[in-house]
Amino acid sequence: MHPKPIPVARRGTTLASRAPRLAVAPDLPGGAHPLAADDLAPRLPRVYVPRPRLWQRLDEAADGSVTLVVAPAGAGKTLGVAGWLRSTASARADGAVWVRADETWTPERLGAVLDARVPVVTPDRSPSLVVVDDAGRLPAATLRHIDERLNSSPESMRIVLLSRWALPLTRLVPELLGNFTFLRGDLLRLSPAESASLIAEHARTDDPEVLAAVARHADGWCAAAVLAARGLRGAPDPAAAARLLAADTEPIANRVAGEVFSTLTPRQRHLLLCVAGEDAVSVPTAAHLSHDPHAGEILAELEDTGLLVRRADDPADHCPADTPTAGAEGFRVHPLLVEVVRQRLAAGGVDAARARATVSRAVGLDVARGHLTGAFARLVRVGAPAEAADVLAQDGVRMVLNRCGPDEVAAFVRAEPEVVDDRPDIWFAIALGCWLRDDVEGTRHWADRILDARRRWSNAWLPGGLDGLDATVACVRLWRVALGLEPAYAAVGHAKRVLVASQTRPAVREANAEVLPVLATELGVAQNWLGELTDAEASLTLAVSLSHGQGLAPLGTCALSHLALTQYMRGRESACIELADEVLVAARAPGAAKVRFVEARANLARLLARLLDVPTPTELTVDPFPGVRYHSGDLCTRFWFRLWDARQEVLAGNVAEAQRLLSGPGECLRLTDDQLPEHLRVALLVERAFVAALASDRDTLKSLHDTLGRLGAVGESALVRGLRADRDGDRRAAAAAFETASADATYSQPPTRALALACEAQLLDALGDPVRSHERLIEAVSVTEARRNAVPFFGWARQGTPIETLLRRLAKRPTTRWLHDLATTAEGRPDVTTIYASMTATPSELDEVSRALAPPALSPREREVLNELARGATYADIAAALFVSENTVKTHVSSLYTKLAASRRSEALKIARSFHLL
Repeated sequence: MHPKPIPVARRGTTLASRAPRLAVAPDLPGGAHPLAADDLAPRLPRVYVPRPRLWQRLDEAADGSVTLVVAPAGAGKTLGVAGWLRSTASARADGAVWVRADETWTPERLGAVLDARVPVVTPDRSPSLVVVDDAGRLPAATLRHIDERLNSSPESMRIVLLSRWALPLTRLVPELLGNFTFLRGDLLRLSPAESASLIAEHARTDDPEVLAAVARHADGWCAAAVLAARGLRGAPDPAAAARLLAADTEPIANRVAGEVFSTLTPRQRHLLLCVAGEDAVSVPTAAHLSHDPHAGEILAELEDTGLLVRRADDPADHCPADTPTAGAEGFRVHPLLVEVVRQRLAAGGVDAARARATVSRAVGLDVARGHLTGAFARLVRVGAPAEAADVLAQDGVRMVLNRCGPDEVAAFVRAEPEVVDDRPDIWFAIALGCWLRDDVEGTRHWADRILDARRRWSNAWLPGGLDGLDATVACVRLWRVALGLEPAYAAVGHAKRVLVASQTRPAVREANAEVLPVLATELGVAQNWLGELTDAEASLTLAVSLSHGQGLAPLGTCALSHLALTQYMRGRESACIELADEVLVAARAPGAAKVRFVEARANLARLLARLLDVPTPTELTVDPFPGVRYHSGDLCTRFWFRLWDARQEVLAGNVAEAQRLLSGPGECLRLTDDQLPEHLRVALLVERAFVAALASDRDTLKSLHDTLGRLGAVGESALVRGLRADRDGDRRAAAAAFETASADATYSQPPTRALALACEAQLLDALGDPVRSHERLIEAVSVTEARRNAVPFFGWARQGTPIETLLRRLAKRPTTRWLHDLATTAEGRPDVTTIYASMTATPSELDEVSRALAPPALSPREREVLNELARGATYADIAAALFVSENTVKTHVSSLYTKLAASRRSEALKIARSFHLL
């Protein structure tokens, strides 16, 4: 016997009309609202079958922290939970918040919603319920945030996640504790009674044979049941058509799709073929794409089915803000129907050809008006590859840069290889997409193809016959330089000629207009690497101007980040910080298109510049960098990240690790330290010299002095010679070397002259010449004031007067604000060489201690005693400092000597430094 159908709720009944009290979370600081109008549950369709099994399980799980509902598309997750919220049995759901997930739901935004508390009917005033629809679209960081709260403070949230697949959440322990409930897709399978009711309403027949046939083939799948029922509704004999389903071997969705389409009117089919690929389509957009002024009425008809099309509550969130249709009422086509449309378009036919022509016409109008958003994707979706290639050829660079997500172009290349092979004019846009994704192999492949075509066909496919002044070729050559495939200076020279010609010859400028901002940026990057910093500044400034003039804000921000690094290398730290701050503000603005690595590069430049300023570097707050910090081809940024890592190790007291980072294999792509450009190699060598000075590494200082001398860096070589003489205790030789260094510094970075002046001032005062010391210190303060570079005043001379003493003495006279800041910062702080002397193992100590030995495990009290020993404290001093007896101190010292395999204090301290225990 066929099961008796259950009642079907319609609009106007209690179930469909009763809306729970939905919460509106409080505004965030600055006026930003965390929900952005996503707080309303979806409207229930005209035909709606209650889902009591699901509702019962949701009622049981409602008091838990996290409920995860996992089921495939079309199973009825969204409408099932929405019906639960509107049912009279879900009083605990009053005050619920509905969230439609996408990439904008950051941990902070979702956390603001989860933390919002509203008046609820539960006596314990628990957190309001939050339902996240399509939770699989949440960013990974947001899912981690939910998982952390689930494990650390489950009582702080009640959330229901709807997803097409299992989410990476911790389950075992929370499930045992009752904080997590996992509801599988089989819970959403239609029961026989539910299937019968749903099928009867959509097929408009209660014939038991029809109901049984459709239910058997749909097998509880809500969407398939609806589609099959609608297909049978148009048959002359529904019962006979139902009997044919038993022999159907095709997947039910594919088979039913054809039946559904055959029952739709031509205008309905045409509209769906034109708009089904849109995420959410407004009525004006649907009318525009389908060229049908009655598109809104057709969508409303289809929306009445409750599955094929549903109304979007806030289409403004999904319609691009730069389109004239943004903010209008909108609709979403069901994902199953989107797949049906894709298959129909791929199969071809009269309907597909008509839709393709109509959408191509609409896209052509959009492109002519400057509305590029979605144009290329729409042409790809309707199967118009030639027209899509035309858009890519005309506006590909702008499209790739502004979207900053060239995946659509990559998908087009994979799907239409024949079209792509015949269109060399789109290859540069494809290569640019690969470059932005940091796809080295892809960039190399398309760069080689562009150059091969250029050699074989000369100017045949180039606009206007550029006579070797093609910006795409110049840009490709610069990419090859960054990948180590071509010598640098020839490619840079060619790029310069193209830019100059573009500024003086209108024909060249017009032909290269789209690519010029990219070329100027890449030229500036290459010039940064080669040390042509003045030219790099001009190129990057031009890139910013061209980018803003052409509406390429993401590229302009990228060029600014490189310009910030240029200013740092030129010794203009204040300008570097200003530019880096501007980049970070622009990159983090809501809705701003993202270019990978821009924030990391700007943050690096800003931190490098601030590291030199007062207050001292140990007080500098450092935000964590992303896992991948730099582009594979951005050699200059990679170099400075290497130095940054070493400086962080020094600040952490790990001088030996800093030496390893600076003297180990280079971080720059396929380059050893000997192959670095001279200005960066000198910076690296001087950096190594100061770290070696902290480690009292005399041999390394001698080697670095000789190497810098061979490079012709006279001032830098003299600076290292002074550090070596100071380490050997030869004050006069060290002072003379520092005097030479201050008179003949070659590069702005590192600040050799200021470093030499400050060290010379320390040594001259120790040699009994306070007048000259005073003059040198005043000069050092003067040359660092504009840059606010405090590094020379850390106290680098071991044999000189402490820098604190000199600055305090100088500050007693009428002083500048900069000198006051330096003196205030140095007050009470020992010289940097003093700080690290007791913490850093010398080369001889490292040689004597076997590296095969494991570091000994010391107790907290033993570590305290060890630190006191390093300070030179006596047993009585240690006993007083730690509030213990001298006998207790002796016991701890004896234990220390045993663990360190030492027989006296000096040996114990040497071993402790070797294992970084101090």
